[in-house]
Amino acid sequence: MILRNAFAALILAAFCAASLSNSSTGVISAAWADEGGDDGDGDDGDDGDERDDDDGQGRSGHSGSRNSPAGQVDRFLRNIERSIFGRNAQRRAPAQSVAPRQLEDQAPDEIVVLDLSITDLTVLQAEGYFVLGTFALTALAREMTQLQVPQGTPLTDARDRVRALPSGQTADFNHFYRAEQATLTPEPVALPACRHENCRSWDSISWPRASLTFGACAVTVPIGMIDTGINAGHEIIAGADLEVVRLASEAMELSKAIHGTAVASVLIGGNQSRVPGLVREARVVAVDAFGRSGSDERADLVSVLRGLDLLAARGVRVINLSIAGPDNVLLSDTVDTLVKERGVTMVAAAGNAGPRAGPAFPAGYDGIIAVTAVDTGTRIYRRAQRGGHLHVAAPGVNLLAATSVSGARLKTGTSFAVPYVTATAAVLLSVDPARGPSDVAAWISENALDLGAEGRDEVFGWGLLQTQDACRPQRDQP
Repeated sequence: MILRNAFAALILAAFCAASLSNSSTGVISAAWADEGGDDGDGDDGDDGDERDDDDGQGRSGHSGSRNSPAGQVDRFLRNIERSIFGRNAQRRAPAQSVAPRQLEDQAPDEIVVLDLSITDLTVLQAEGYFVLGTFALTALAREMTQLQVPQGTPLTDARDRVRALPSGQTADFNHFYRAEQATLTPEPVALPACRHENCRSWDSISWPRASLTFGACAVTVPIGMIDTGINAGHEIIAGADLEVVRLASEAMELSKAIHGTAVASVLIGGNQSRVPGLVREARVVAVDAFGRSGSDERADLVSVLRGLDLLAARGVRVINLSIAGPDNVLLSDTVDTLVKERGVTMVAAAGNAGPRAGPAFPAGYDGIIAVTAVDTGTRIYRRAQRGGHLHVAAPGVNLLAATSVSGARLKTGTSFAVPYVTATAAVLLSVDPARGPSDVAAWISENALDLGAEGRDEVFGWGLLQTQDACRPQRDQP
């Protein structure tokens, strides 16, 4: 170390003498200015901050201090040290990793229940329960009551108390649901000659773009979404038949519109944009059920159920649910009603909590088409959740999708596989409106390309989505 410090001092003295004699040439300054190859950190796959305009800028540098005499000396000495002692000379010790903050699964003091009678509500109010809101679910012909539990009462005890009442059997927590996306640093992908950058994904499922382009099977049924906010003015989405309805709690900050904009672009991106939509001409009704609490962006059960009811009231036949969260009695009951009684096809993300995690919901419910994600080489997305409830796999790794402000970035996650199946369901229902949810699910499973273990398995479901016959009426199919 003494030798090293002495050498550094000697080099410093030599540099000072050289810089005085050559200060007018600018040679050393120019050489240093070219060295900044490690400064950039442009991230083509992370929308975690609010600056997501795809400009690829690196970390902000202090150019004045870097080019000042003191800064130049410091960099010169570091370069000399690296050449003698190696690139790791004087490198700072890595900061200790901080465990990720555990996000809450539900509101800490709230219970939600369907069709609570006036008598039972009066009993609860006398015991200290407070009504936060009452919501008429018109299409479902139900009424939802949001209760705040008495201070100091454990949430489980409060739920059990409400369930013990004659009309309180559906009581459950006000669970939170989150958008299912992941962020990867993408490897360069050599795309074949194609008009857009998601062509390999389209080709992997044999998407019938020719039939759709020439109007052989126009999408005539409206598509619903429950997601974060959407930037409807984004140049990739602008001009689409899109309606966005905000139902998130007004007490929360607006969502960043990152996830919802990306999912919507996969469905209805402009034909001449970087992200052509699978079903550009479709009508989409999107419910913004998300808000922010600090860094946590989420939708609570109340907003999700209100959104599902609104979509059913609008006559939506297929709903895209790129969200995931806990099992919930009210959500299960609502899904069952929409699928079995209202004939709504519901498509949901498998979740990104990893292969050892249990099912995420609503994907885990019977009647839902649960979608996992694969890359264009049919390799499973490494963080996709698994289980016997999975129905089908679709492209969801390194897909190009719109950012919240402008431009597009690569996205990965089971969220982005869902719109491929949603678009397929919309085509099937448009070609044969008499199809029900079970018919759509059966068509998808029967036409899937088997992957992994033979038949349905816990990794790929029935296999990779295949759509080449989606535009053919049932009577024309073998």
